[in-house]
Parts: sequence; structure tokens; C-alpha cells
Amino acid sequence: MIYSQMKFSFGKRKNIESPKMNRNLSSFLIRNFLRYNSTTTNFLPKYLATKILLDAKRKSNLKFADLATKLNVNKVWLTSAILGQHPINENLSKELIKILNIKDSGNYKIENLIQTLGSIPDCRGLVNTSVTSDPVIRRLQEFLDVYGDSLKTLIKEEFGDGIMSAIDCTVHLDKQTSTIDNGKEDRIVITINGKYLQYKHID
Repeated sequence: MIYSQMKFSFGKRKNIESPKMNRNLSSFLIRNFLRYNSTTTNFLPKYLATKILLDAKRKSNLKFADLATKLNVNKVWLTSAILGQHPINENLSKELIKILNIKDSGNYKIENLIQTLGSIPDCRGLVNTSVTSDPVIRRLQEFLDVYGDSLKTLIKEEFGDGIMSAIDCTVHLDKQTSTIDNGKEDRIVITINGKYLQYKHID
């Protein structure tokens, strides 16, 4: 029996990593986007920067956890950043690009990729037209909008083709007091410990 545990501390994007993606179409879009924008901007769009990183990651056979260890950063944060939800600073971007052995190509320059990775996303999360007005629940929905895709990706990579049960699970909420420069700060710690459920594949 396998359980997956999520622990959170608080103070519709396309699945671009799918192996079924039409690579010729992707290359066509990159070439034409850069040709059109070459005189107006040095930035790649976020989704193309993400595709470049994921393609290189796939070739490297490294997992998100491996990259996080090499970069000494939080695994979930790094996954979310690679998927375009957070900016990555210049030094970290350079190190990531080096680890993934990404080079200049006819479609983009490394300096442009670094600029895009360091840019703040225009929009985080998914568009949700049924967001509740309750501020506590809304913050939780926003959390899943930003990190849900990353958690899904990590579950698939580390467990397989399945989900975390919302029935066979335990949820804990704890208060944590941290000492900061100007005194103390209260933090909310939410821990979800759920059973891993594998999808059945019928031959």
C-alpha cells in the first residue's frame, strides 16, 4: 500500500510534456514566432521556454527531484517555475541551462531564454469562472491553480499513472510560530496524507 503525502505552508494550461505532441508543429511555431517578433522583443513566450526546458529534461533523463538537488532548491517550487508559474533568477537559470546542456539554436538564443525564465508570468494559474467569494477557500483554490499542475506532474513522475485519494486520506492543520527579524510570525501548515491509487490499464 503506497501513500503520498503533501505538506503545505502558507504565510487551462496545456500538457506540453505529452510525448504525443506534434514536434514538427512545435518547431514551426517557434520558428515563426521568433521571426515575427525578432524586431520587437528579445523574449520567448513562457510556454516555449517551458517546452525547451522540458525537452532538455527528457533527453537528460533527470527527474525534477534530481534538478532540485543539484540546484539546492525546493522541488515543488522548481517544478512550478519550469512550468512557467514563477520567475527564475539569472544565476539559477544559467545553472539549470548548464545542467540540462541547452545550447543556442537556430530558433532561440540562450540569453533570450534566460530573460524569459526571469520574467514574471503575465498570468498565474488557470482561469476559473466559478471561484468562491470566501477568502479562505479562494486562497486554497488559487494555491491549486498555481501548484496543482506541478503536483500532478510530480505524482506522475514519482508514483506512476494514478492519483492521490481524497477519501483514503488524512488532513492535518497545524499552527507554526517562526522567529523573524522583527519578532514572531504565525504560519498555517496543512498536511495531506493520501493513498496512491493506480489507474487500471485494460489490455
